[in-house]
Amino acid sequence: MDNITNENIAIRAYDITLCLERNSVSEFDLLTSLGLAVRLTLHLRGVPAVDYLLLRDVCIHLLDFPSTAVRPVLELLAEAEFVRLETEGKTIKSIIPDIPYYENIFESLTEVAEPNSFSEPEAVAIGLLEKLSDSPLLKDHAYQSGADKKLVDRMIDIGKQGSFIITKRARGRDILISPTYFSETPDSYADLVAGAGSSRVKKILDLLKQNQGWPLKKIISDQELSGIRLDTHDLQVVKMLAGEGFVPPPAIQTSHSGTNHFLFGPMPGGKRLPAVKRPIYEAAMALVAAVRQGQLLPSQYRIRWPSALLCSLREKGFLRASTEALEQYRQVAALNVGRLNLIDSQWARFELIPRPENYEAVDLAISMVSGASPSITSSDDIVIALRKGEKYIESLIGRKKLLTDNPVTIDEESLHAIDSFLLRGHA
Repeated sequence: MDNITNENIAIRAYDITLCLERNSVSEFDLLTSLGLAVRLTLHLRGVPAVDYLLLRDVCIHLLDFPSTAVRPVLELLAEAEFVRLETEGKTIKSIIPDIPYYENIFESLTEVAEPNSFSEPEAVAIGLLEKLSDSPLLKDHAYQSGADKKLVDRMIDIGKQGSFIITKRARGRDILISPTYFSETPDSYADLVAGAGSSRVKKILDLLKQNQGWPLKKIISDQELSGIRLDTHDLQVVKMLAGEGFVPPPAIQTSHSGTNHFLFGPMPGGKRLPAVKRPIYEAAMALVAAVRQGQLLPSQYRIRWPSALLCSLREKGFLRASTEALEQYRQVAALNVGRLNLIDSQWARFELIPRPENYEAVDLAISMVSGASPSITSSDDIVIALRKGEKYIESLIGRKKLLTDNPVTIDEESLHAIDSFLLRGHA
């Protein structure tokens, strides 16, 4: 892994552990600890002292930690001096976070984890995912790293089962894809639109680009997007693009409307997204999904002007209190973008945490939708995140669940267009 930066090692470990959810891989040890440490760190920035039992429950029930991983991850964070552990004998009583500036998180955690200590399977998995973040790869070319072929096959198989590697058969050739590829390389999305031999694929990609964060369930039920009618083949292409990683599909679960996947085109701007910035992109998608949920699938009160709402949040640093804010923005608060200020038992106000990466997330969310009583502490935000209500599901997991629930086939012309794109440069 000599040619991979420490920042990218951390984010690839994060990607892998996020996709694996609670599933364990016997070959992964340090990789899993590093990935979980990144995930917890992103949630702990700015949080005051937290009771260990509360944080343990958050890790297990909200962040999908195996119960046995909580203490080792906290010890890794303590070694990195990101937290201080208050103990009584061998018992951890509380955690006092002291998380550094955002971009230093990834570098520092990898240094403490010591990349040279990774096992060969861990190094192969991280190296393979790093390559796939740049471009799809012929399976035959995956063996050029010098690692044993059986080991590479094993890591590909784990990637397929965990859904951090997608495999496609295109014109008799096996192609490997990372679901992070289109998120991190938005110009590839533009290339697909420009080179698509199928007018159907181009039509769908253009519509998704112009209507960021539209719920899949509504597209299917209305059989249209932005007033453009979609036939059965169009809808199958929409599902396929979301399920196979071309279109990130984070999801929100609510008691009143079930699970809804929200579809996103490329990140605005068309420039390559550094891997360490992807959590900011995830936070922006969470904001847009929350707003689209209120706009298109509200419980009672509809959001009529999503762009104006987000611009107000950017300008004022808060949104007007409402009875739906607690459910609407609970998971955005859990992602450490903002906090919920309880006015009383029902009314709450969402307030932006004033950090550079959070302003960046709001600006990105605005560009996506444009086509824009006493205060509680951050530790209370964690308590709120555990209450019944809305749950945000990150885009990698959303894609995985969508693919599991909705296996689809598409028409030959569209399939040929996708295959041609994936095989480009592999002739």
